[in-house]
Amino acid sequence: MNSIYLYCLSSPACVAVVKQLAGEKGAGIDDSSPLLTLELGGIVAVIGEVDAGEFSEQNLQSTEWVAQRACRHAELVQKIMGSASVLPVRFGTLFESTESLTRFLTRHSERIAAFLEKLRGESEWSVKAYLDEERARSSVSAENPAIQARIASMSSAPGARYLQQKQVDVMLDAALRVWVADQVRHMGDALAAHAVDSAELRLFSSDESGRPERMVFNGAFLLGDLALPAFRAALSALHAAGREDGLTLELKGPWPPYNFCPDLQVES
Repeated sequence: MNSIYLYCLSSPACVAVVKQLAGEKGAGIDDSSPLLTLELGGIVAVIGEVDAGEFSEQNLQSTEWVAQRACRHAELVQKIMGSASVLPVRFGTLFESTESLTRFLTRHSERIAAFLEKLRGESEWSVKAYLDEERARSSVSAENPAIQARIASMSSAPGARYLQQKQVDVMLDAALRVWVADQVRHMGDALAAHAVDSAELRLFSSDESGRPERMVFNGAFLLGDLALPAFRAALSALHAAGREDGLTLELKGPWPPYNFCPDLQVES
C-alpha cells in the first residue's frame, strides 16, 4: 500500500527547485520514490509516494537501511533550504493519503506559516567543543594555588607520596570539573548573545564523534545571516583563548533548523 512520505514544509519559492530535483535520479529516499509537492494556503509540502510496507519494524531497526534513506532525506532538505525557508520533518514521517496530509496542514497552518516567516534569512549552526584532558589537567593544576601548595609539600617517602598523590588527583579532578563547567557556561553565553535562539544538545562519546578528545560542549544556534560574522568572530576568540588549555571548538553549518522546529502532532 502506498503512503505519502513528508520530507519538509516550505514556501512556494521551493517549487522550482523541487521540480528540478525531481528530474534527477535518486532524488527521493530511494530510486523508486517520485518527488512531488502539495500546496495549501501558501505552504508547500515536499512529499513522495512510498510503499508503507518498506517502513516495517525490521527495516527501521536496520542501521544500513535507515542510514541510506535518512541521508537522502537530509540531503534533499538541505538542497531545498538553499531556495526557501524550511521546516524539516523527521525521517519516516508517513501519511495514509494526501487527504490526511491536507488535514494536518490545515490544522497547523498558522504555526507552520509563522515559523517559515520567522526563519527567513536564518539557519542553524552547530558548535562542538572537545577537550584534551591531559593538557587541561596540566593547565588547571598549574593555575590552582591549593593544588600547587599540596604538590610542593609532598613527602619524599614513596608510601606517603603515593597517598598524597591520590589526594592531589582528587583535588585536581574536582578543580577540572569546575573549570570545564565554567568554560562551557562561558561558551554558551558568549555565542548565544549573537543568536536568535540556542539549544543545548547531548554530548557524543568518542565512538560517536570519531575523535579521541572528550566532547564537553554541543550546542545548536539559530543565526540570522547578518549576525553570522560576529558569531564567527566570537567563536574564533573562544577557540584562541582555550587552545592552550586543551579546548578545540568546531563550527559546522548551515543546517535546516532541526532543533528549533515547533512540535506538530502528526495524526495520519
